[in-house]
Amino acid sequence: ALPTAVHGEPSRRAGNGATGQQATALRSGSANVNDQTVPASHPRLHYIPQVSCIEKKQKSERTQSPTPNPKPPAQHRQATTQEHVWPGGMMNTNDNEAIKRRRLGGSPGDGDVPAIASQDDAVSRLEQRMNLMEASFQREILEVKRAAAVELLAKSSAIESRLSSLQDETDRLKAKVMELDEENRRLEAALKLHVKNSDWKHTAPRPPPDSYWIEKGYDYGDEDTTDDDYIDNINGEFFWRVGRQSKMLRSGICGLEDRTTEFYFGDGDNDSPLIRYDDALLPHWVEFRNSMRTWLLSSVRGTIERTYPFNVYIRNIELPANVVQELSKCFTLEGLGHMEVFCLETNGFQGSDGIDFALQIIQSQKKMIDFCFDRNPVDSDEDRQRLVDAIAGHPNISDCDLVGLCGGEINGHDYLVHILRKEKLQTLDFSNNSVTTAGQSTLFDIIKLHPNLVCLRLDHNHLNDEDAIHLAGALRYNRTLETLWLRGNRFTRMGVDILKKVMYDDSSLNAVADSNHVCIIEGMGFHLPGGSGYYYVHRTRESYDPKQSRARKIFHLLSQRNKQGTNAHHLEAEMGGDTLKVVPLALAAIQFYEMPWIRGLRGADKPGAVGVKLSIMYELVRSWNVTILDIHNN
Repeated sequence: ALPTAVHGEPSRRAGNGATGQQATALRSGSANVNDQTVPASHPRLHYIPQVSCIEKKQKSERTQSPTPNPKPPAQHRQATTQEHVWPGGMMNTNDNEAIKRRRLGGSPGDGDVPAIASQDDAVSRLEQRMNLMEASFQREILEVKRAAAVELLAKSSAIESRLSSLQDETDRLKAKVMELDEENRRLEAALKLHVKNSDWKHTAPRPPPDSYWIEKGYDYGDEDTTDDDYIDNINGEFFWRVGRQSKMLRSGICGLEDRTTEFYFGDGDNDSPLIRYDDALLPHWVEFRNSMRTWLLSSVRGTIERTYPFNVYIRNIELPANVVQELSKCFTLEGLGHMEVFCLETNGFQGSDGIDFALQIIQSQKKMIDFCFDRNPVDSDEDRQRLVDAIAGHPNISDCDLVGLCGGEINGHDYLVHILRKEKLQTLDFSNNSVTTAGQSTLFDIIKLHPNLVCLRLDHNHLNDEDAIHLAGALRYNRTLETLWLRGNRFTRMGVDILKKVMYDDSSLNAVADSNHVCIIEGMGFHLPGGSGYYYVHRTRESYDPKQSRARKIFHLLSQRNKQGTNAHHLEAEMGGDTLKVVPLALAAIQFYEMPWIRGLRGADKPGAVGVKLSIMYELVRSWNVTILDIHNN
């Protein structure tokens, strides 16, 4: 074994003549033995670490005695902790710490502060690395969550879309099933009626012969009406219709078609003679009543989900109290069908029979949308008010005809105002009711703001020029009223011109554009020379477009000015003299407005209208060129 040296000093234990320098050389990688340099990796040379005497003694004592030694005295323990015995002398604790530092790579004399700082740096770097790893983990977790949320949202949207499509398909299938169920129900009801009434025959007697009516000698109310006219009317419009409609009800075919079933009694032509009541008519009324009741009560199932609409028109036939009683038994009955339209026209009611009958129908038929009570004058103010209140309070009536409700010279203004307050009202015919406003504007204020009124007939009333002023103000604002009838009122030329200005104000192009292009005023003779329709809205069977009416009116004004060659003059006055910017737009507008204008002409006037557009364009272009030459000369 080679001795070692501490801090380059000679070893205190001499062995084989080796010096401290040789020991140091061994630690540095080579050793000089007997003046020969021997590498440290030589197989015969081994480095043996230095072991103190105290450590050897403690090791030998532990080997010899397995029992633990008793604790040394306190003084001995203190000396042991303070000093270490080395061969040849004592070594203090500071020297021992210096040796440890050299073994760890430190240099002799280094203090404790650098070691502590190095340890703190290592801890700080470790914490930073842990923080970075934690942040990286958090980012990965967020990305995973975000990807999962996006995927979940996409799946949820796909599921919702699928559910929506399935719901739509389910609704369509349900609607189809309901439709088939209703069709099956109608067929069952029809089959049941057909089987039940397969052997049915008319129970009413045959109509009386023609001589029967001649012998009656009825007053037809018109000198031009002959006995043959009356006989043809009563046989065709009553006996034939009642028999045919009774058979149709018995056979079960009512309600099988998609269209509404209609029942007619009498002729709706006002020139037809009134069918007087006779005892020969009563059995036929009773037969129809029984057939109608049978059809209404023919539902196969107990609960009726849907009823089928039918319309009833009773015109120019007298209805005494006994007939009204029979009809009330079938028309006020709820069952397979419901009434949508009920028309009573010129029925010659006695007293309050007509009002009572009408109120029974209105109150029992909640789905009715059209009610007509024409030319059945009511003398009692109370009866008129009862009828008007019932109409105004009905949930679904939107079309109403009350022609001649106020008999004689009774002013119907208040009744008209009361009905017009019904917001659901769309069509009202209140002609022949002696309406007088006496300077009040209430009626026209309601017309101005009515949200749904489409057609209003006020023919043969007592409206005057003052009313025309109020009505014009209402029409300048209202854009829902499409047709207004004013025939037979007390307007003078001034009132007519005031209403014309609302529909067609030719004072300027802007005034024409701001006119009412929605409403048509009938019965005022609003026609221009050489054509018609300039005060009307262009309409077809499918729809109407107020823009077409506006275009037609503007082109008509341009054509009228073209006859005097004043289009450029008016354009300069209306546009503030900046004609150069307006003329190109005017030329384009002429191309667009010509066709609606031609559509509004009569057939005989259309060939001469071809050159009107070219004439207007030539006039404007010529005036434009003159303006350019003047600018150049200046």
